[in-house]
Amino acid sequence: MSEPGTTKQAAVRLRAGATEVVFLREHDRWRHVVTVAGGARLESVEGPRNTAADPRWPASPALTEVSLVGAAGRPAIVGLGLAGRSHFSVSVAAHPDRPDTLLFEVACRIQEPPGWLGSTYRAADGGSGQAAPQAGGTDLPRTVQWSYAVGPDGVVPLPMAAGPRRP
Repeated sequence: MSEPGTTKQAAVRLRAGATEVVFLREHDRWRHVVTVAGGARLESVEGPRNTAADPRWPASPALTEVSLVGAAGRPAIVGLGLAGRSHFSVSVAAHPDRPDTLLFEVACRIQEPPGWLGSTYRAADGGSGQAAPQAGGTDLPRTVQWSYAVGPDGVVPLPMAAGPRRP
């Protein structure tokens, strides 16, 4: 039986060779776990980065909707969510140039200066990994982006092709 106010939803999975991401619904948010060949396991850190952190700026994007879709003839996962006045979007697909690797692309529309923006992982062996946006402008509101790969090399931040967008 599930807790009051929660619904049981199926996991959303995507594989890139020997690397797999599984998104799991927990209360009103989705968390995810990445497993890599050889048994490495990375779990997204949800909620505040620490007990003193501002909940408007979670350790990882706060996702409330996650779906498996087709993009350019290949499967991908898209997610949307929010925390405070900030709105997150994420896409996950097989990395086009790195075998056994997933490509995560994240955007966050911010209305105020962020306390923290990024994606944080906890490894089963006690290690961790993070990816965060490169320094950008100070105009508000704006969209901040970051990209990273997860696979045999762990969490690898990637440079963005262009700076933050301002629609």
